[in-house]
Order: sequence, then C-alpha cells, then structure tokens
Amino acid sequence: MSLQEVRKQRNLSQRECAERSGVNVRILQFYEQGIRDINGAKLVTLLKLCNALDCGLEEILTDEETLKELDKYTRTTLKTEGNTDY
Repeated sequence: MSLQEVRKQRNLSQRECAERSGVNVRILQFYEQGIRDINGAKLVTLLKLCNALDCGLEEILTDEETLKELDKYTRTTLKTEGNTDY
C-alpha cells in the first residue's frame, strides 16, 4: 500500500491529512508523487502521518529492506513484551 492509498482509504483530502498530521501539505504531496522518497523521511514525520491516518509504518513505507527490518523489530519487540522474566 502507499501513503496516498491509505489516505484515500481513510477518505481524507491531502489538506485534511496535512492538518491532522502537522506535515506541510506540499511535503505530503511530494511524498505521494514520489518527488520525495517517503522511506527517507524523518521518523517523527512518519509517526505523525501514521497517527493522523491511524495506520502502521508498514502501510506507508515501500522500501523492502526497511519493511523487513521493521518486521524483524516488531517480532522481537512482541517476544520481549510477552516475556515476564525481567
């Protein structure tokens, strides 16, 4: 999925998404058009977008290596959280 697809799925305009996330509408447009690579965005920007869209990073990132590492991180974190032997 892409940022644009998630935004449209949530029935938000670019302006609404920008306002909810605090990300400049032009920057949002650049990510959607591929002028800027969303995979190179600052983590805080990605988190703002995910919070505004109520989605996970894996839904808006497109880089395979990043997605693999995110999956590995998520699985490791879930294992750790399930461990009560601190």
